[in-house]
Amino acid sequence: MLKKLLVLVCSAVVLAGCTDPEVRVAKVASVVEPQPGVSAVVGPAGGRVVVPGGPVVDVPAGSVSGQGTLSLRKSQGAPVAPSPFLSIRDAYELKLEGAKLSGPIRLSFPVQMQPLPTSADEEAAAVLGRYEQGEWKIVPAQYDPDRKTIAAEVYEQAWWNAFVWDFSELRNAVATTYRSVLDVKAADPQCEHESAAQQAGVRVTAANSERISWCYGLDNGTAVLKVVNTQGYPVTVGFPRSWRMRQLRDGVQLPRALEALADQPGSALLSGGSTLELHPDALTPGGTVTARTSNAGFLALALALGFDAFERTSAGMPTQSTPVDPDLLTKLLKGNCLKRGRLDRPVESLAVAEESVRQAHSVAMRCLNQAWKADGFTTVARTWLTSGIDVLLDGVTGIPDGALYTQPAAIRVRATIPSTGLSS
Repeated sequence: MLKKLLVLVCSAVVLAGCTDPEVRVAKVASVVEPQPGVSAVVGPAGGRVVVPGGPVVDVPAGSVSGQGTLSLRKSQGAPVAPSPFLSIRDAYELKLEGAKLSGPIRLSFPVQMQPLPTSADEEAAAVLGRYEQGEWKIVPAQYDPDRKTIAAEVYEQAWWNAFVWDFSELRNAVATTYRSVLDVKAADPQCEHESAAQQAGVRVTAANSERISWCYGLDNGTAVLKVVNTQGYPVTVGFPRSWRMRQLRDGVQLPRALEALADQPGSALLSGGSTLELHPDALTPGGTVTARTSNAGFLALALALGFDAFERTSAGMPTQSTPVDPDLLTKLLKGNCLKRGRLDRPVESLAVAEESVRQAHSVAMRCLNQAWKADGFTTVARTWLTSGIDVLLDGVTGIPDGALYTQPAAIRVRATIPSTGLSS
């Protein structure tokens, strides 16, 4: 599903043209560095193994068949977390030698939690994992927000770890993707036979634009106007309804479902770095093509980036048992959450654009979070991203003004009258 949303080149989530350095923010440092391992003698009467700053095992009476050595250790060969956005601590191997487990033992891990938004479910913010047959499995456990520990009754000798969200890493990755997408650039378009096209009784004029470039030529003998959004958020392009349109999809590629945001005849969303080919009608070759910053463009990219960010929170998660609904975006567009009536409001200045883009990202993340399958643990990460979108946009991503707003552009195509040289 991820590759259906954005054309990805440099990594799983960064698009073509991603030359920006990775965005970084500080991590939460460990308060106590756990020891590599501890062992203790346990027996039918019970026992306890404590790793200072790390996990603790309590052995109830009757849970061990005889006297043996119970150890908790970590090593360089320990399995890593299933996602780069999880766990800042190491996994520990639980092992009993000289005896067998005859009942459950209680395993407890300290949890170093980063600050949560008030709307997040704190009790779902940590999970306990067991490594089995090459992958992590989540084990039912109880998280104690007061003690900052997660514990469970377990029966298995295996690798164990407590997983919490590393929001710093998650924010780094999402912000890097956002900025890389907005930095995708396109060169000015090239058209064949431009001189011949101009001599065929057609005159094309346009004022200079910082973001919108164009060329007019011939394609297999027929006229073609290529319009490029050189960088930034998608813009709305308007053109005569009788003209044939083709999206080259050569820059940032939005999900096709989002094309419904510009579903009016003679209108299309043109994403950053992308080209729109317009073929004027032979009977009415003249017309005006407009390109403008729009709320539809803001919402389209906000939904695409939000969907991408949410999919990343689920990637590799042991708790993710149900795949994401492939029609989620289509259903969301048909619902009332997005309040699509706002899309018709004009974006007349950079100040209006700054406020509009914040609203677009906030609405997109909130509606996506409501529509996404709730599963507790990954919902915490999505809630964190949703609640911090303003900070992400302003303090980390640093959206440049030129990628956000462009003055409206108009390209006028006029058919000249051969006998007089006048435009029709």
